[in-house]
Amino acid sequence: MAYNLNFKTIFSLFLIGIIGGCVGIGLTLLMHFLQHLTFNAPIDATMPFRVMVEDASPLRRVLALLACGLVSGVGWVCIHRYGKPLVDIKTAVQNKDKNLPFLTTFFHALLQIVTVAMGSPLGREVAPREMTATFANQWIKICHSSEEERKLLLACASGAGLAAVYNVPLAAMIFILETLLLSWSVTSVVAAFICCSTAVFMVRLGLGDLVQYPVECLKFNDYLVIWAIVAGPIIGFTVFLFDKSIKFLPKLPKSKPIMILISVCTFGLVGILSIKYPEILGNGKAANQLTFTAEIPLNYAIGLFASKWAAVLLAMVAGAYGGRITPSMMLGGALGFVTACLWNIVFPAIPMSSSAIIAAAVFLGIAQKMPLTSAIFMIELSRFSPAYFFPICLCFATAMPTYYIVQQKLTK
Repeated sequence: MAYNLNFKTIFSLFLIGIIGGCVGIGLTLLMHFLQHLTFNAPIDATMPFRVMVEDASPLRRVLALLACGLVSGVGWVCIHRYGKPLVDIKTAVQNKDKNLPFLTTFFHALLQIVTVAMGSPLGREVAPREMTATFANQWIKICHSSEEERKLLLACASGAGLAAVYNVPLAAMIFILETLLLSWSVTSVVAAFICCSTAVFMVRLGLGDLVQYPVECLKFNDYLVIWAIVAGPIIGFTVFLFDKSIKFLPKLPKSKPIMILISVCTFGLVGILSIKYPEILGNGKAANQLTFTAEIPLNYAIGLFASKWAAVLLAMVAGAYGGRITPSMMLGGALGFVTACLWNIVFPAIPMSSSAIIAAAVFLGIAQKMPLTSAIFMIELSRFSPAYFFPICLCFATAMPTYYIVQQKLTK
């Protein structure tokens, strides 16, 4: 990127970082309030979402998902019927003629947080990215920014939203460079650092230094390295199947009122799945907490993996929107846990929690086309040892070629 930073741009980056932090705080508090309300948990109690859904009765879960389906159906039908056409952030960054419509994007992001809080199995990370970016877009219009400046500020705004909601400044910075700007120039790096670190600073002032996945004394042994190499092709092939399953979903008319009924029915099915596997509700963090700490048996992990996969597809059929970062991590973590359990039956034992974390990073990196971001993302989320970069890299080394080879062979 040839653009050079000036005072106006630097000021804008700090301002957008502050906005991103405030958006992260606001959406996080809103989501937690709605989670407590939906699953009848005490409003003044501090408890993980996993505990809320496990403590809720099966009937409560089903009713919550039916309500989620109604809110989702009505909300997105109204957005598609009466709002301006939605524009995703990557398109807005790359195409100067595609602006983020303010009100449509704002309510679109808000609806994602509301539905995830009510149990939608999709991720919450797109909402703060979109909301921060749409506020940044208004500021860009006020400042009459150049095309290069607009592209830089929008990309950094998206990264600031991600940094704020997950407390991951470095991973968010890499995300900006790897997936949005596609540039590693000094200007891009400095801008990403300013925006993401400011957003996280604001969030830590408001919510504290939250660790998303606190894990204690993760074990590491040489056999884990061998497992990572062997498990890579399994993960790569599974990501391919996951991508294919999404492409086979029917294309339904999202602006038609019939989508309300479809949404209620499909989310109702997710609620039925949650009777046996309550951890599939929400973005996937509840299930990650189980696999990352090896608190479940093999058969439950298999059921959790299959049910989450089905739940994500059902939510997409319903016309719901949301991120795929945490759902991808959850599928990868469960797959890693299962393969580790099977490995331990035959070969020298490896720590199952460590396997789950490695597989979560690799599944996410391939599914979302961001291997560098995902590796650093997992380190920041859990704060576990950077020594795990080695098995993560080895797993990527066999998983990514498998994914692309299978994709080329089976999509001809």
